[in-house]
Amino acid sequence: MTILITGATGFAGRHLIDCLHAKGARDIYGTYHSREPGQAVTSVLNLRQLDITDGEKVNQLIDEIRPKEIYHLAAVSATTVDEPKLYYQVNFSGTVNLLEAVRQIVPYCRVLYVSSANIYGPVPEQEQPIREEHALCPVNHYAAAKASADLVSLTYGINGLKVIRVRPFNHTGPGQENSFVCSRMAQMTAEISMGLREPVIEAGNLAAARDFTDVRDVVEAYRLLLQKGCPGEVYNVCSGEVYSVREIISLFSQLAGIKIRVKSRPDLLRGTDIAMLRGCREKITRETGWRPKFNLLTTLNDLFFFWKRRLENHIVKG
Repeated sequence: MTILITGATGFAGRHLIDCLHAKGARDIYGTYHSREPGQAVTSVLNLRQLDITDGEKVNQLIDEIRPKEIYHLAAVSATTVDEPKLYYQVNFSGTVNLLEAVRQIVPYCRVLYVSSANIYGPVPEQEQPIREEHALCPVNHYAAAKASADLVSLTYGINGLKVIRVRPFNHTGPGQENSFVCSRMAQMTAEISMGLREPVIEAGNLAAARDFTDVRDVVEAYRLLLQKGCPGEVYNVCSGEVYSVREIISLFSQLAGIKIRVKSRPDLLRGTDIAMLRGCREKITRETGWRPKFNLLTTLNDLFFFWKRRLENHIVKG
């Protein structure tokens, strides 16, 4: 069976490739935009460079490989891009391009659209954990573009395509870029433990709390949803537990066996920061049997040692 992963060289994409291979999948195609594939995705034997905003190129690729399953991960994922229109060009229009190509060429294909829990916006704590039927209230352009693509995926599903939507909450793990909070804290903790940095970590809103799941659990959820999820439906992927930035730093301090001073910097605060995002995973567990296998401490430990090995290799090569 032919599988296509858009955004295959991204953080979740690389882990998804490993997950699918472990389950016996071999006929996998992956797309990337500008990032060179590298060794992390050598298991994808059929790799294609693709600009998801080019509808003609998307059609050509779908017509060439005729996939039976698509994991649509390609997106601008950072929330601080200076040009808002880029979110809509890639995250929204790119999704329309893909779904339109599926409609025209492979309408039998099952598609997993990877949305984001950010589209729920600032939900009052008393209304959490957040369920899938909660109203959407995006407060930044990343979330707005994702919400728009989420809704257009629903519309294509209503009109006959086998589209399943998934809204992952925060996920982390080895290999994540340091532009994300857990990975950034892991890198700084590793630098402190190696004597490369003073034992101080500065962050913005230390009280901001998020629902973290290990990326290896998240991609298994994606696999199960494409196999067992109901087309037209939407599913949260989350742990149901929240940790603040301050608590994450404390856990890294324990793992590294070092004392770390924490400072809040007002200039790092976001104007639209959300105080808490806690999800409800009852639906995905009920319909697919999925539940997280990794606890947060294990995830952070793997992330910490990922950065420590990376720093050690950099020093050796330097």
